[in-house]
Amino acid sequence: MSAFHPGAYWEARLRGQYDDRGVGDIGMSRSYNSYLYAVRRRVFRRILRRLSLDPSSSRVLDIGSGTGAYVAEWGRWGAGELTGLDITETAVTRLTTKFPGARFVQGDIGDSGVRADLSDQYDVVSAFDVLFHIVDDDRYQEALKNIFRLTRPGGWFLYSDNLVPVECRLSHYVSRSEAAILRALRSTGFEIVERTPMFVVMNEPVRTRSRILRRSYSMIYRLAGHGEFFGHILGAMLFPFELVATRFVHSGPGTEILLCRRSEEP
Repeated sequence: MSAFHPGAYWEARLRGQYDDRGVGDIGMSRSYNSYLYAVRRRVFRRILRRLSLDPSSSRVLDIGSGTGAYVAEWGRWGAGELTGLDITETAVTRLTTKFPGARFVQGDIGDSGVRADLSDQYDVVSAFDVLFHIVDDDRYQEALKNIFRLTRPGGWFLYSDNLVPVECRLSHYVSRSEAAILRALRSTGFEIVERTPMFVVMNEPVRTRSRILRRSYSMIYRLAGHGEFFGHILGAMLFPFELVATRFVHSGPGTEILLCRRSEEP
């Protein structure tokens, strides 16, 4: 078992900084992280157009709700019933106040008993930038099994991850290989319907070996972490280009969103 304790890690982190930087890339300024979340929201809205669902009658579960970026988007979409799951008391308490029309539950999606606190079954389940923080492989598999059982047959699972060529592990997250992630999803019972890049230029190009892209991102990272002023200027400059790039690039160098559909029981 890993010595990393995600609940304690995220509780301390969000108590110290409950904003876009606290839930985003801690090495970058808050202002640059805010632009990254603005890109995420735009790409997310495009994905929602692919769902063959009536929002008003749909039941949605958002995993790792954090500061509520995707909770707000699901509300904007018009979800009929919205539940958020987060590992921290801080997030659940704040989100309950911020979104009184939604229900929030504290729990770890990697726990075998987490389903007892949630209602079966949801039309859509989302987990954005969450599952790569489950560093224990057994708990990662358990998380996918939980998500499968919480999704109704024929329902949707929206999932973002890095899908790198070769696995990379750090203390608080693991970028699993593309082959391992796709195999895990399919063996659990999810069909991968579509893949789309979440970023092309503004976030780390983890899926490429291009020296040009990596050096360019290193410059962006240094500037974006240099302070709020530089983070804001850089984010404002790159934001419109990123929106165009994510629309027309079909296989990006960084994090991707997987649009998955649940099959019948495997």
